[in-house]
Amino acid sequence: MNWFEKTFVFNEGNKFKPILWKRMRDDIFIIWDQSDREFDCFFWYLNGINPQIQLTIEKENDGNLSFLDIDIWRKKDNLITKVYRKPTHTQKYIHWRSNHPKNLLLGVLKGLIHRAHSLCDLEKDLLDELDLLKDVFITNGYPEDLVKKTIKKSWEKETLRALVDDLNGDVKAAKEEKYFDVLHVPYVHGFSEGLQKKLKDLEIGLVPKKGRTLFDHLCQLKQKKEKDQMKNVVYAVKCQTCTTPYIGETSQHWSDRKYQHKNDIKNKKETNGFYQHLKNHKGHDIDWDDAQFLDHEKHWLGRKIKESVYINALNPTRDIKNLLNIEKGYKIDDCWSFFNDEIRKRISGKIT
Repeated sequence: MNWFEKTFVFNEGNKFKPILWKRMRDDIFIIWDQSDREFDCFFWYLNGINPQIQLTIEKENDGNLSFLDIDIWRKKDNLITKVYRKPTHTQKYIHWRSNHPKNLLLGVLKGLIHRAHSLCDLEKDLLDELDLLKDVFITNGYPEDLVKKTIKKSWEKETLRALVDDLNGDVKAAKEEKYFDVLHVPYVHGFSEGLQKKLKDLEIGLVPKKGRTLFDHLCQLKQKKEKDQMKNVVYAVKCQTCTTPYIGETSQHWSDRKYQHKNDIKNKKETNGFYQHLKNHKGHDIDWDDAQFLDHEKHWLGRKIKESVYINALNPTRDIKNLLNIEKGYKIDDCWSFFNDEIRKRISGKIT
């Protein structure tokens, strides 16, 4: 859409230009000061550029228009805003007794309180919104005293933020929390809070990550993918002649990564482990059809670490002797060596 805007909206050749054009992804807010006929021409002009980019329109009604979560009212000389919710909004948020850290649950409340202070121009609208939030979160199981206390504290904090913003400054936290590393683990009530405090002393942050649920184990609703369509994987490919494996990782579809390896071999790329093996062992062949996927991981760093863990399990020594890999991959702590036997057992049926 950035390209679309620069080429067709803000270009010099376009004679239909709005006073204001603000876009949030595919939602656009426009202020127009020309005639309705000219606006229709502008609208038809945009929809005629690309059949795959078709805009719809919603005009203000009696001086009112909703955009994202903002309810905008046009007055004589200014705009008045407040929080907007769709009529189908259920007022359901994460329940207080759900298995989530309390600071995360409290963050949901604080975030909506901040939104109310930011969007509500009139005091009456702000008070109404805060009263609504109080009732909604108490209904969602939040302790009444905690909700009232959080709303009360917000006045001082939001007033300070508004004053600083007026002075073109930035609100800075009293104490900046910086972590060198972040640990992503499933949340365990009571245990995770204590672990978070101890890791904080080591300058390590803890972020709760959803683990595998009963639903994940019992319900396999996604259609099974073909091997070539698999991506975000740690894979193993063996030499068909000597069965020596290569361990790698990729965010691409396996068909694309396999093509890259074959192209490196064709071009005699010295940094490719497959080419080095075939160069030093004449007559050997790579068994591309029997590629095995050892793990799945969407996050690039997690995938790099998993690749190194598998490489280290199959080749614990510094020098690589029984793998096609040239390097051992991402540098990991020696503590991972404790799991080498278990990892070898886990992948023995796929590698050997």
